[in-house]
Amino acid sequence: MYRRLFVLVLLPYLVAAVSTSVVQAATATEYIDYGMKAVKEGDFKKAAASFSLAVKQDPDSPEAHYNLGVAYQKLNMPREAADEFRETIRLKPNYAGAYLNLGSVLQELGEAKEAVTVLTKGLAVAPDNAALHYNLGGALEKTGDDAKALDQFLRVTTLAPDFPDAWHRAGVIHGRMGQPEKAIVCYRKALELDPTMEASLFNLGSALGETGDWEGEVETYKKLLEKHPDLGLAWYNMGVALWNLNNIEKAEKAFEKSTKVDPKYPFAWNNLAQCHIKTGKYEQAASEAKEATRLEPGFVGAWNNLGLALVGMGDYSGATKAFKKALDLKPDYPNSHFGLGLALALSGDTAGAKTQIAVLRKLNSPLADELESKLQGGSR
Repeated sequence: MYRRLFVLVLLPYLVAAVSTSVVQAATATEYIDYGMKAVKEGDFKKAAASFSLAVKQDPDSPEAHYNLGVAYQKLNMPREAADEFRETIRLKPNYAGAYLNLGSVLQELGEAKEAVTVLTKGLAVAPDNAALHYNLGGALEKTGDDAKALDQFLRVTTLAPDFPDAWHRAGVIHGRMGQPEKAIVCYRKALELDPTMEASLFNLGSALGETGDWEGEVETYKKLLEKHPDLGLAWYNMGVALWNLNNIEKAEKAFEKSTKVDPKYPFAWNNLAQCHIKTGKYEQAASEAKEATRLEPGFVGAWNNLGLALVGMGDYSGATKAFKKALDLKPDYPNSHFGLGLALALSGDTAGAKTQIAVLRKLNSPLADELESKLQGGSR
């Protein structure tokens, strides 16, 4: 069975503003006031024009540069925004908001390492600023430093314990680090604070499955699917849990639903084929495994399942080809050596089957004894 984890990416920014027609004012403060009024009205072009005039009137005003940066940020002008936030910091090195927004803009520009530097400097100014810690966690995550990112998100949970996004992000990292029990705690806390956080609900189900709590996983996905019956991955993961519970009939239905909702997901087709092999529906299984290989030609497990389905149908020649294709992709895959040996034995090629037994012994696979037993017993 194959599983895929869905993760919601939460944008870590705060933003604000730009324009055309601006009332002519006399001072930078008045231009800033006009700009703030435009922000409240949602006219960010006008706000930016007002803040630009404020900057011209008073180039040394950190507030004017900061507000202009926020306006540029709102207008999807990240490089211009970054320049204004840098100037704000030059003029007022203890302006925490400028570090925060500059870090966000740099992440938007794909400059995560520089964002880490900027946000770290911001924390030297405001060490208990939860937003700075949160954005720093996001930047560190983008650089691949999960351990340090986790430290930042957990720090946010102490500074702002009612912020569900931080709990969610901590859960995601715990999951990536192979700590599903800790991830479960974080996702449950996020959902306690915000029951509408569906990404946390989805990931909670997956984490429960990782700990072997498949009943809990099934119940979690049922809750999610009540609201989103078109979420193919939820049907898929629930199918995996049901398979693990040996509830093949319900697993089959879940995988069928997954293929209908997302017909381009090869893993669902493959797992559905596996269910039908288990229940002896070999023709259906062969069709589903073929679809999986069509969608993903390099899918070893699907080629192997196609071989098993064809063996069940009595098409030993086709099965041999399928197993050989799997072994072309993964030469040391014991399951396909076993399947190939079985197909060869059933087609009367005893020598070929014995060759596969020898290969399995070299791989130290217990399947060697099983294949030999089948060969001695007439392969049935």
